Amino acid sequence: MIMETFKNNKGFTLIELLAVIVVLAVVIAIGTTAVLPMVSNIKKGAFADEANIFMGTASNILNFYDLGTISEPKAMDKDYQKGNNKYCFSLKYLVDVGLIDKDSEYFEGEEPEYAGKIVVNTNTDGTTGRYQYTITMHNKDYVINGISGNVKVEDVQDYDKTGTFTCSASDIS
Repeated sequence: MIMETFKNNKGFTLIELLAVIVVLAVVIAIGTTAVLPMVSNIKKGAFADEANIFMGTASNILNFYDLGTISEPKAMDKDYQKGNNKYCFSLKYLVDVGLIDKDSEYFEGEEPEYAGKIVVNTNTDGTTGRYQYTITMHNKDYVINGISGNVKVEDVQDYDKTGTFTCSASDIS
């Protein structure tokens, strides 16, 4: 009678449990390799969108100067410079003026979380009045180096600590 009781018990053997674990591990490995590149692409896309927002803001600030809504700074420093036909705005300057809703502390310190500049050429062809905007920025993960026009995901590279992210006299000459 005792033998019959053991024969009627139902359950999984150790081999069956190991087979299920192996199958799950394979499924997880395949899923991870498919998802990780998509996550990276989404982050690059968000960074490109942020760069386009900064460039749009640089366009708006020139209008605000013309309207007198924001007074144009006089001092030449790493956050703002003006030449004959060019302006250079640091991203920090656009945040400090209040046109970008981002915490200013991201742009401060010796190695800031964010850094960058937008150079605006106001005399591209002398007739149409169209301006050329060029952005260089990083966020310690990704970098955009000297892209004019609409920034795309393909323009975003991995950050390697190279590039000049503050305004200088060479930007406006």
